[in-house]
Amino acid sequence: MAGQRHASSGGGKRIVIVGGGPTAVAALTHLGSVSGIDEVTIASWNEIGLTQPFSPGDTRFICNTSLDVTSLDPDGPSDLLRYLAGRGWPVHRDDFIPRYLVGSYARERYLAARDSMSRAGVRVRHQRDEVRSVVGEPGAYRLALASGRVLSAGDVLLCTGSGSPFVPPVLQEHVESIGVTVLPASPAELRAVPAGARVLLLGSKLSAVDTALILCPRGCQVVMASPSGQLPAVRTRLTRQPAHGFAVQWQDRAGWATETDIRRTARELLRAARAGADGPSGLIPGRHLHALARLRTETERAAAGKVPWQDVIAEVIDAMNTVLPHWPAPDRQRILALHRKAVSRYVSAIPERNARLLLHYADAGLLSLAGLCPERIDQEPGGGWRVKWQDGSASRFDHVVSAAGHRRPTHTVTASGELRLDRGEPPDGSPVRVRADLRLERGADRPPERIWALGSAACSVFPVVNYLRAAAQHAHYVARQLAEENPA
Repeated sequence: MAGQRHASSGGGKRIVIVGGGPTAVAALTHLGSVSGIDEVTIASWNEIGLTQPFSPGDTRFICNTSLDVTSLDPDGPSDLLRYLAGRGWPVHRDDFIPRYLVGSYARERYLAARDSMSRAGVRVRHQRDEVRSVVGEPGAYRLALASGRVLSAGDVLLCTGSGSPFVPPVLQEHVESIGVTVLPASPAELRAVPAGARVLLLGSKLSAVDTALILCPRGCQVVMASPSGQLPAVRTRLTRQPAHGFAVQWQDRAGWATETDIRRTARELLRAARAGADGPSGLIPGRHLHALARLRTETERAAAGKVPWQDVIAEVIDAMNTVLPHWPAPDRQRILALHRKAVSRYVSAIPERNARLLLHYADAGLLSLAGLCPERIDQEPGGGWRVKWQDGSASRFDHVVSAAGHRRPTHTVTASGELRLDRGEPPDGSPVRVRADLRLERGADRPPERIWALGSAACSVFPVVNYLRAAAQHAHYVARQLAEENPA
């Protein structure tokens, strides 16, 4: 982990970390190498490190990324692998481990960092509250909390995670109704869905897959429906491999990412994602395959070791996160929009184990994909839900679960300079810009801010932020900026 180096207290930095998940823990552990800190406050309702996705509750939930890239330290061997091996777990860098182990790891690393910093005279405290807004000038910020209290800080690290759940428009009027569950939801909440119920599951990506793997074993008949009509790709690992030089290649090309060349650049990026191994890439075109047929083919290829694309994905992610934040926003957005659907299937692939479970439940008649989206959802007088599909047909369901993902965090700034955190865009507000160095901008005419966005909070500029390695890279980079200001 990051080395511990602290200055004695008195006139040093006062830092507030907003959020209490693994990204916040990464931020704290990397602050351990920064001198001149007097106090660090973590503002979060939850126990630090134990956010819902990583809390104890269901050992069947496993990570979709391997141990090698699931670590609070982005460099060298995985710190999580070292943590588990030291506790007797028989683990390998390729393994997809139960998520609750990540929560336990983050919690212990938080406690260790807190105690180490405290012994060095740095006060670390947990404020059980939610930060709603930030005002003030760089080095002298005031953070308004949900309770009405105010925190003072010289530096602010936003580790706020994903935004609010995205609820498909067809379900929005029913979100508070009995018989509707909107993710994020705990395993206990999902197990409250009656056993044997017929369930409409809105979504077909990672959260929807996890939901199906809880409901189907209870005899529920689950019908997935999503605009893409596709499931994630299948892999047996997501690990760092010998470099293929993508970041260097893409940096060289950044100079000609103009309007006329943007499509050529996008094709180059996707070609690089598909390359990197001798022989067939292992990508299944499958444009005309039914999603479950494609899943079966990809699972068979994974079992046979015929998925060479998986060994370049970690480097492709790093290259995208290294290069694209420095491109003009319009060019970056066009790049991502052109191939978002294709690339996202492979970046956000599922472990072979989960794919086999989905196929098992499909073969048992407990899981199917609709292939089209609901046009209307109506509550029936006697309970349950009537769904009208886009082709005019209708179906009845006992329960509806929305697992359609999250909105981007909507951090906005008002005309007066007040930064509002994920509360919806105010009438006089505009989205906050995140720079390539992770600093926020509240206005072009303002001095450089001392507010940084880490992890998912930086999703407006960093293409891939939903795995721990990216958050750890952000934490390391921000700590390095702070350390360079206050050399020991």
